[in-house]
Amino acid sequence: MICSHTVIVKKRVIERNQQHYVEEEYQLELHPYEVRTPTETIRMEDVHDVSYRGLSETYGFLYLHTIKGVQTFMVREEPTTWINAYRQL
Repeated sequence: MICSHTVIVKKRVIERNQQHYVEEEYQLELHPYEVRTPTETIRMEDVHDVSYRGLSETYGFLYLHTIKGVQTFMVREEPTTWINAYRQL
């Protein structure tokens, strides 16, 4: 593994007739030949680009542009190190 970055996945949970949102943390891993997301593994040749956009002081979005479309990952910290490592590949 070259680099990893924490991504947030929000899930809706209903308990005692009340709706709550639970945040779970996963790692977005950059490997020499693939990117491992919380749900799948994407070959590096299927990734076209990576971008980031800050939403607020708390959250931002990391966009992974692939041949299947754009995958969006919610992050708390700017993924500058991860993006730079990707671009060096």
